[in-house]
Amino acid sequence: MWVTAARLLVILLAAAALGFYLGPYRERQIDEGRLAAIAAVIAGREVGISCPGTLASLTEVSPHAGSVLFSADGRPTDEAKLSSGTCARLTALLDGDVSGLGCLAAGSACPKDVEDAAIAVNVLSHEAWHLAGVRDEAVAQCYALQTNAEAAIRLGANRPDAEAIAAYVFTRIQPALPPEYRTPDCRDGGPLDLEPDRTAWP
Repeated sequence: MWVTAARLLVILLAAAALGFYLGPYRERQIDEGRLAAIAAVIAGREVGISCPGTLASLTEVSPHAGSVLFSADGRPTDEAKLSSGTCARLTALLDGDVSGLGCLAAGSACPKDVEDAAIAVNVLSHEAWHLAGVRDEAVAQCYALQTNAEAAIRLGANRPDAEAIAAYVFTRIQPALPPEYRTPDCRDGGPLDLEPDRTAWP
């Protein structure tokens, strides 16, 4: 009797532990799929997005918010790896859990989660351009600046908030980026202007 009860307890504990693991795993897979669909629109091909799991998040040491590896002949992999923080902020946008995005347009101080969400949108756009085959950081960033608003809309933001996100990244984040992420060619009507006939920039 005791052996049976003990065995049953072990089975129940194992099932609970498995459920504790599989629940977040399934949720992460769904989120990765939603983010991959957005990145694929920018990249122009089917791509994947990888977010760290629970254990990986605890031991995460990379300083990069996102990354795409390139082969020796200059071809990108099919997957972008995003940091746990970036994934969490993008998921919050997808779930409608980021409020007050309009403050970005006012030029005033915004809550940190709002500013971080705007930066996360740029990371997704930037890495998607790498997945498209753009290896140069400055070029990928210039293209990201021009697609941040559309990416934000696909993440669930309305048009005014999406444009506020794009403007915030352009005016507040871009000037502070390292030199390798900036180029004088990134300007209205410049060589990297994706839509030269468009009057708005970026």
